[in-house]
Amino acid sequence: MDFNTEMNSISNQQLKTNNFLNKAGIEKVIIKDYQLVSPEKGTPYLELNFETINEEKLTLKQRFYRVKAGDSPESAEWKQERIKRVLSNAGCNFSLTGEEVIKSALNKPFNVLFKQVEYIGYNKDFNNKPEIKTKIEYSFSEPINKEITGNQSYFYSKLRDKDQAKFEGELLMWNRDNPSTSNNTSNQINNNIDEKSVSENIKDNDLPF
Repeated sequence: MDFNTEMNSISNQQLKTNNFLNKAGIEKVIIKDYQLVSPEKGTPYLELNFETINEEKLTLKQRFYRVKAGDSPESAEWKQERIKRVLSNAGCNFSLTGEEVIKSALNKPFNVLFKQVEYIGYNKDFNNKPEIKTKIEYSFSEPINKEITGNQSYFYSKLRDKDQAKFEGELLMWNRDNPSTSNNTSNQINNNIDEKSVSENIKDNDLPF
């Protein structure tokens, strides 16, 4: 095509925008859709796709891990209570069965607090250097008629002690193996929020114990 035609095509091109939820806060949301996943290896989970009720329609996918063989009674109870609470606050109908319960919670508004969470990541552009990165996650929710209140500590979660120790150990090993590229910023947090909608890890990495 000639350049005038090409430029006209460029002018009419719709720009794709990043619509991931990328900051902590309290939002009115709906559950837009869901997936039930049972991987061959790893933990089964229910993935909910949240969408904010505003002009931006920001989205975030969150995995809610389901009970698997070998779970302790405490783990099983925590997982099931977490799923029940989010579906209840979204207005589901528990008199239904199976997936119909989840479907009954779709497209109904409710309140959610999203928090910024630290996790261990690896910089592929820097010899897989371990870094403390952050991402946005679902924390807890309330029905649409109940406001969420809380202090600033609700909006940010640091690494758990065992994960901090793991990070420090991995960083020491990386610095040992990469002496020419180590520098004094090696233990700083990468403040760029990971805009991936979900983690690729399918372990029970959301358990609080």
